[in-house]
Amino acid sequence: MFKNLQVAVFYIITHLGLVFFVYPTDVIASTREAHWAPVLVGFIIHITVIFIYLKGLSYHGSQNIIQILVNKSKIIAWLTLFPVFLYLTLVIVITSRAYAEIISIVILADTPIWILMCLLLGIPVFMVIHGGIKALLRAGILLGILFLPPMLFVMLSAFQNVDIYYLRPFIPKDPTKLFSFVTHLSYYKSLFAFAGGFIFLGFIPSVLTYKPKAIYLSSLVVFLFFLLSIYIPILTLGEETARQLLFPFIFTVDTIEINWLMFDRITIFFLLSQIAFVMLFIAMTLWQIACLMRTKVKKIPNPYLLAAIALVVLLICLCIPEWEDLERLLKWNSFLRLYVSLVIPTVIFIMGYQHHRQVRES
Repeated sequence: MFKNLQVAVFYIITHLGLVFFVYPTDVIASTREAHWAPVLVGFIIHITVIFIYLKGLSYHGSQNIIQILVNKSKIIAWLTLFPVFLYLTLVIVITSRAYAEIISIVILADTPIWILMCLLLGIPVFMVIHGGIKALLRAGILLGILFLPPMLFVMLSAFQNVDIYYLRPFIPKDPTKLFSFVTHLSYYKSLFAFAGGFIFLGFIPSVLTYKPKAIYLSSLVVFLFFLLSIYIPILTLGEETARQLLFPFIFTVDTIEINWLMFDRITIFFLLSQIAFVMLFIAMTLWQIACLMRTKVKKIPNPYLLAAIALVVLLICLCIPEWEDLERLLKWNSFLRLYVSLVIPTVIFIMGYQHHRQVRES
């Protein structure tokens, strides 16, 4: 029961660390009405991919995706997992650079970005070296207890300025416009929030077992937060104003006024929660990259390997001068994101089904 809770909470908070900044911007830019449609379509794709992924993993018992592919063929494993390695590396680069920029904009304008990036990478490296995956999962429970209540308080407080009128039209008068978002590149960029946080489910079966039902129930919680990340700024500012902002959700939170609260800016509570969650996400991603590299590099001690990965990521981050360059990198990563979201679950499912059929026949 506790193992299911660990994985479920970790799944939720890692997605919460990805959803409230760039995601609302991309979804709002992809359509002018019925913003629930791109969120719902993204969620349906997400839950379908997870079902295929977990079903394939269930055929192999306690083996993770690396063990499954290596047992089939080392060459197939390398060819299949190398794009995953590139994707996870780019995810850390994009996440570290983006959150350093966000922290600088919101609360630490005078702090050099390279120092913020060092913190965003250094603390997760320390967490992985001194705790490992089991400690990360337990840390997810602790961070959930500490930071989910203030984050929920901030989100509930954001409803004080909403105008239900901005919800119209809930369904477009022209039904053909309901799915117009599929023609916009910004929608495919927004899928980063869905694709970034589920791949770890295939790395942990060798460490602990969990029931897929816990993930499916947790995904409903994630879907609710995805909707709130879009509709809180739209219902507060209006669609046209929200479209003009770089971080519409953060701007909306910054407009909250609570007279009885001793703190001037409630945004700090929200941002601290997000920083905690994204550090845990970075730590998990670092651990996954180290697991992939272990298939080829076995003699290097884990602390040195993780430090080397973080150093390479930091150097790449330092080569990204502007936010526009980061957005360009996010577009390039879309191809790897599609690969990880579609190819990896499909390959694991096919191999799992074949393995299950062979066992049944024998």
